[in-house]
Amino acid sequence: MMSFYSKQKLWVEDMCLLKIIFKVSVLLAITSNGLLQAEELQTEANVSTQTCPQDFYTLPLYPNAKFCQLFAEELPASMSYFAISDQQTAKEFYLEQLGQAEDEEMFKGRIVLQYANGQKVLVISKDGQGSQIDILVKSAG
Repeated sequence: MMSFYSKQKLWVEDMCLLKIIFKVSVLLAITSNGLLQAEELQTEANVSTQTCPQDFYTLPLYPNAKFCQLFAEELPASMSYFAISDQQTAKEFYLEQLGQAEDEEMFKGRIVLQYANGQKVLVISKDGQGSQIDILVKSAG
């Protein structure tokens, strides 16, 4: 026959085991939920990264542009993309395509080219083995 003390001890051990099972279940649920959210974010990121167009509001994109992201299609509009090119080569491409910029400056390591009285702006930033190019169009002028 079990003593009262033995029964209490078993009951406490069972409660501890139940608490452990509960905590593991919660951790598994949180982990599963986190993985699902990560997959959803990855899917959303893939959806928002579009196939790159040839141009954006008449401003050409560097050949073989990748990872195009359209932030605003309506004016004022903006998009960003990656070019397999260093900053200088990307700048030369735009100077060849659009002519001399009305304003050109180096700002915090970025090349900023402005056209159409500042209504069209190109920002060329170093990005790993290439460049990130941001196109900002304030108005169609």
